[in-house]
Amino acid sequence: MLKTIGLLFLFVLPSVSFAQDGTILEKTTYTVHDSVWLQLQAFDVGLAAKLKDSVDFFRITYLSDGLKVTGFIAEPKAKGTYPCIISNRGGNRDFGKWNPLGILYFLGRMANWNYVVVASQYRGNDGGEGMEEFGGADVNDIFNLIPVLDQNPKADTSRIGIEGTSRGGMMTYLCLKRSCRFKAAVVTAGMANAFLNTAARPEMESGVFGELVPDYTTNREQGLKDRSVVFWADQLCKTTPLLIMHGSADWRVLPEESLELVGQLYAAKHPLRFILFEGADHGIREWRDERFVQTKRHFDYYLRDGNPLPMMEKHGK
Repeated sequence: MLKTIGLLFLFVLPSVSFAQDGTILEKTTYTVHDSVWLQLQAFDVGLAAKLKDSVDFFRITYLSDGLKVTGFIAEPKAKGTYPCIISNRGGNRDFGKWNPLGILYFLGRMANWNYVVVASQYRGNDGGEGMEEFGGADVNDIFNLIPVLDQNPKADTSRIGIEGTSRGGMMTYLCLKRSCRFKAAVVTAGMANAFLNTAARPEMESGVFGELVPDYTTNREQGLKDRSVVFWADQLCKTTPLLIMHGSADWRVLPEESLELVGQLYAAKHPLRFILFEGADHGIREWRDERFVQTKRHFDYYLRDGNPLPMMEKHGK
């Protein structure tokens, strides 16, 4: 009898146990309520009108390190194949997670540029399994979006770009350290030096790093270095051209972090464009239109059109 029960248990094991990382387990149309559209119209009436006619949104559950992780896809309604952008959220846990307005405003905007856009909530958030590590194993949740894109007939996965803001910038740097898969990258107000960040904002150490980084109390220095691109800037993939933008009045992530990194990337001859927006806050709200203009220009030039990398050696008359 026990043997029979055991065999029955094996037969009813969910197929997820045998699925590969990046497998989409569930994909549903993401319904945007009228109240959210009204919010977007109040914020950007032109964008709201474009998105309703041009972009489809989906909520997905996919596998990463065997965990069920929540993500989102925004893609053009029109038939065809499109280059792709992986968008990395900022914040941690519920703070800064993808919400309905953010999905429209950021993911929808980029999809309206004729890109397939995919984003993760990171493990442990919004119904996902596990616990995020603020730049540890959760970086795999980003890489496992690549096979998610492979399952999308509209996605041209030979052309993938990556972008992120704040913590998402740190995640983007970590991806560029591990892979040359990305044709272009954009970082906005990205954390580049966790030592500066925790010194300027002690609450980040106690409430974020201390709670999310594994073994933080016994391995603090290494944990911070692992999440600080200024300690390994020369390891970033040099075939991925990088646009870095920061507001000079940002208090959440000090512009000094990006300035330090830019000096190192310049010394390493990394293909780079840096824009410091005068008087702009963390979200560069004072120059938001120009921020998106520059983001689109960078992706269109390198990712969509495949233009060659710039000559980083000194030259000219």
